[in-house]
Amino acid sequence: MKIVLYLHMHQPWRLARFRFLDLGSGRSYFDVERNLGIFRGIADRCYRPALDRLLRALEDHPEFRLSLSITGTFVEQARAAAPDVIEKVRALVRTGRTSLVAETYYHSLAFLVPPPELAEEVAMHRALLRGEFGADPKVLRMTELAYSDDLARFAEAERFHGMLAEGWEGMLRGHPPTYRYCAAPAPTLMLLLRHYPLSDDVGFRFSSREWSEFPLTAEKYARWLAATPGEIVGLFMDFETFGEHHSAQTGILNFLSALPAAVRNEHGLEWATVEEAIVGPPRDSLSVPYTMSWADQNRDLGAWLGNDLQRSAFEAVKKVGVVVRQTRDAAILADWRKLLTSDHFYYMYVSGHGADQGVHEYFSSYDSPYDAYANYMNALSDLRRRALERLGVPILK
Repeated sequence: MKIVLYLHMHQPWRLARFRFLDLGSGRSYFDVERNLGIFRGIADRCYRPALDRLLRALEDHPEFRLSLSITGTFVEQARAAAPDVIEKVRALVRTGRTSLVAETYYHSLAFLVPPPELAEEVAMHRALLRGEFGADPKVLRMTELAYSDDLARFAEAERFHGMLAEGWEGMLRGHPPTYRYCAAPAPTLMLLLRHYPLSDDVGFRFSSREWSEFPLTAEKYARWLAATPGEIVGLFMDFETFGEHHSAQTGILNFLSALPAAVRNEHGLEWATVEEAIVGPPRDSLSVPYTMSWADQNRDLGAWLGNDLQRSAFEAVKKVGVVVRQTRDAAILADWRKLLTSDHFYYMYVSGHGADQGVHEYFSSYDSPYDAYANYMNALSDLRRRALERLGVPILK
């Protein structure tokens, strides 16, 4: 059994408080100092200690492998707030046993915007990975692990060899998630699937004292991996799992350090990067005619576009994008792309309940989804105003 440990590193540019009265004021939409302060705190609690432990694991265990995806907005903030974090990632890549995964530069919903936005953002991200880390990624992950037949066609056209997706029963239709598949409409594209029960055991349940398996040790987890039937098990989770979503006091960092040795002690387990895991014949082909994701119980796009607030905001930002592109103004385009980041729509979520609702509330700093919507729409209205002024179009007062 090949174990594919894939961790996602992302921080959005969160909006500043932007009121209706601020339209035309020239104020920034993004609270730079707050964002950098948040990044510094997470770097102390999570990025530095977890990256150090991963590097030590790579040094101590020659068989250990891992894969990372790192958004452009993460790198932008790291450069300003904690440049040593970037150097720590470089050290992982230099081992030759850490693969980097391509995605949209802005961790955006570009795959739902008319061309050429998606292709341009993926190209930007590839250039970033080459420039910062000397990497040439062969595997693509879409924002929020979105996947569909159309996205598979896009990935194949962009000459990717593989793509990551959620291993959800609704898509698999009886197929186990622990094998390599190819995309039915793009047969040269291999699919690696997330084993969500095992991934969520660490990502969501690790520190829950109500969980029947608490406490989770590396040895117990390795036994579960060894008992899993199949050829590949995809452990896909947020990097912030290790020190932020679960604090160091829960033992999560010690778990991460102990896992390579625990895996080595179990028969039949070996580590693989995403690029190593896609090599070989597929078990079967998979077709996914609709867009699925790794979020919430329904595994669809409802986390970002499931209610009227979210859909209204997204339709508005798409329309503003038409005007923004006409300006050919790099600063205006960059601000628009930051507003496409999926997190802004996630904060507007109001339709959930139970565990789903709790996860959304954890990530949002707004008092309510309606606050998030109003603030976003004010910033977007101002961006539209700037674009029209740049084009010399009179604006009605």
